[in-house]
Order: sequence, then C-alpha cells, then structure tokens
Amino acid sequence: MLELMITGFEFTAVQSTEISLLDIPQDFSADATICTKKPRDHHLVPRLIERDQQQWFVSMVRDPRDIVCSRHGLKPDAYWANLRQWREWLDNTRPYREHPRLVEVRYEELVRTPDAVQDMIAERIPFLALAGKFSEFHNVSQPSKQSLTAMRSLRPINDASVGRWRDHLPRIAGQMKIHGSISDELVELGYEMDASWLDELDHVEPDTSPGHWPEFMPAEHIQEQQQRESEKLKIYINARGL
Repeated sequence: MLELMITGFEFTAVQSTEISLLDIPQDFSADATICTKKPRDHHLVPRLIERDQQQWFVSMVRDPRDIVCSRHGLKPDAYWANLRQWREWLDNTRPYREHPRLVEVRYEELVRTPDAVQDMIAERIPFLALAGKFSEFHNVSQPSKQSLTAMRSLRPINDASVGRWRDHLPRIAGQMKIHGSISDELVELGYEMDASWLDELDHVEPDTSPGHWPEFMPAEHIQEQQQRESEKLKIYINARGL
C-alpha cells in the first residue's frame, strides 16, 4: 500500500521504508503532506485521530484467513502474520470505521479495481493530488530494498492471493485453535454471511506450528513497547502543539 500511495499521489515528503509516524522529523511546515507506513501504527488511531485534526489514517481491511496464510520475502518458508496481530488491528480501528479521517481500503477491492479504490481515496482525502494510476504503479515505482524484499518482486496488481486460505486449511484451523473462532468478525466485516464456512474445516488437522511472529507477547515486552510509544507520543504531541 505504501508503494501505491507514494506513486499514486503527490506528497511533500515520503518515507520509502516502514517507519512510524512518531519517528518522522517534526520540522516540516504546517501544510506539508507526509506519507508513512508502519503496521503497528494502528495502535495510534485511538490516541491521535480525535486529537490531531491533520492526521489521516488509511486502514487496510483484508480477510484474516488470507492474512494468516501470507508469506514475506524475509522468511518465505514460514507463515508471517497471525490472528493476535489481526485482532489488535481490529480492536484499535473498529470504533473509528466510520470516522471521516480513517479511510478503509478493502484489500480485495484494491487488487481487483485499483483505480476505483484510488478514486475513492482521492474523494475522501481531497487535498491529495493525483500523480499516477494505482494500476500502473509497477511501471514507475522504485521501491526500497525493504519493500522489494517484502513484495518479493515488483509486478502488476492482481487478485491471485484472494481466497488462498482454502489451500491452507490446517493453518486456519490451527490459528483458531490458538486464538479462538473468527466467525463473528468475518460476518461483521462482510466476508461471510454466517458460520457455515466452518464446514470446510471438518476433519482438518490443525497446524499450530510457529510462524514468524509469536502467537502471544510476554507481558514485560508489551509494557516496554507501550512505554516507548508513550514517550514518542509525548514528543509528537508537544512538537505539534496538540
């Protein structure tokens, strides 16, 4: 999504690698438009979306079953994300799904109709000027080494990964054995009408083997992480006079 945004819209400054908005320099002019990406920044939505009227969030919504079956170029032999991470995102963004400065982008729509999604973003964030079409980003993008590793290659947008979870049923069963059912959330987000999809997991042996990220974080690690974020947030708030 970062590559699409920085090639599809004009920004005063961009961070071509993943960096939290709390880590960007605070000496930009008030009318600067800056694009950053850090998956964990969804933790900042409840803290900043009401307080900072200049802060906008683009929130990617994707079928969690496909998310937990995804791979990353850094570790292609292991599953990358897990339901703990997905539930953290949902908990932080759910109360703000209708907020005017949180723009939901549905992954499945993005990969099928990228230009229509770009038009929607442009309508929701009217101060962004178009720079190029999402559908043509692969022709102009110059991704960082980090981004290229994550994507594994620079290629046109396609929907080949949509619904791929059906090829990884043991992983789905394993994740729900560890983290509990996601049927209610799938209905809430519009991915299922009811819980009948669970029939596909009948007689499937759960795969609970570890992926790249831990299924659960130690309490002391969570406390340290929250403390670091709180300290950075104070600096951000003071620098912006909030």
